[in-house]
Amino acid sequence: MSLYPISVVDVFAEKPLAGNQLAVVEDAASLTDDEMQRIARETNYSETTFVLERGTDRATVRIFTPAWELPFAGHPTVGTAWQLTGGEGSITLDLPVGPVAVTFENGIGWMTPPEVSFSDGIDPQTAADLIGIDAEGFSSDWPVECAEVGPRFVLLPVRDLDVLKSARLNGDLHERLVAEGRSVQCVFVFTADAYAPGEAFETQADFASRMFFNSAGVREDPATGSANTAFAAYLRKHRGNLGDVVVDQGVEIHRPSRLYLRVGPVIQVGGRVVPVISGTLTV
Repeated sequence: MSLYPISVVDVFAEKPLAGNQLAVVEDAASLTDDEMQRIARETNYSETTFVLERGTDRATVRIFTPAWELPFAGHPTVGTAWQLTGGEGSITLDLPVGPVAVTFENGIGWMTPPEVSFSDGIDPQTAADLIGIDAEGFSSDWPVECAEVGPRFVLLPVRDLDVLKSARLNGDLHERLVAEGRSVQCVFVFTADAYAPGEAFETQADFASRMFFNSAGVREDPATGSANTAFAAYLRKHRGNLGDVVVDQGVEIHRPSRLYLRVGPVIQVGGRVVPVISGTLTV
């Protein structure tokens, strides 16, 4: 029997008990792949990270969902960086996708993510069926497009908040599309019709969003750094260097999350981290 330090932090959270939960297991080099996967299934958060090696400004980290390992994910990167630094200075995490730097400025952890690649989206009717809406619910201002940054996303622009709130992932269709090799592993739905001040946060964001995926069943993610990395690249592709952009997510599942994007020649995704639990894992 072995003991490992474990912590839970809320990432992209403006206050405690919001944002996206993350479990961080430290001193984890002795764990097997199977043990890491079983621990991730035990915590049952969107992701759990395992710190294999660490130095003063660098650490080797792996990321697991309850069902599989990810080469990169945003909220685990920012949350693990906070846990290892106390939210100060800079650190580089060596992930399966490569090195990702995180720098903390005025309480926000800014991640410089990997490059995003794009491919054609799915047809409008299939996209509508995927999230249970009418095809007329999509916005004509933005295209449906697929993007990859480790995880693969389909980006679905909807007309307004009412359509966003009505979205539900069709698990059977999603599973079939993934089995066909379509780039819809994760489904990111967004609208420029953001929540009014006081509905989610005191100030209004630029966009509202939701993110669905299948990992041991259909799930909705409270806050997704990798999806917002893809979204920032998508905004830059279609609107140019917009500068600072704010995105809210997780409101419908009572985990309000706020993500800060820097949309420019270099893309960065940032957010705040709140510590919740610290303890010992027995394996």
